[in-house]
Amino acid sequence: MFNKFYKLDFGLQMIITCLVLFFSSQLTTYTLSMANTASTISFNVGMILTFVLSLIQAISIYLGVMSIINYLKQTKTKNNDEQSN
Repeated sequence: MFNKFYKLDFGLQMIITCLVLFFSSQLTTYTLSMANTASTISFNVGMILTFVLSLIQAISIYLGVMSIINYLKQTKTKNNDEQSN
């Protein structure tokens, strides 16, 4: 799954990363407000969903950083190949 993500164009990778972070941030706000209620079941569901969304955000940030590093490596090798010719 991650290999398919890395094979996409760099701009598309960044758009996907930004959209995932944006929407998961909005959903995290909602789940935290769910966890702030007096109901025990609502609190538990809110905390579990908050944890899951935080994990998704961490994975998204990791994928974004790795795609930036891969892009910089590809650009550097491409520039070195052009200069050697």
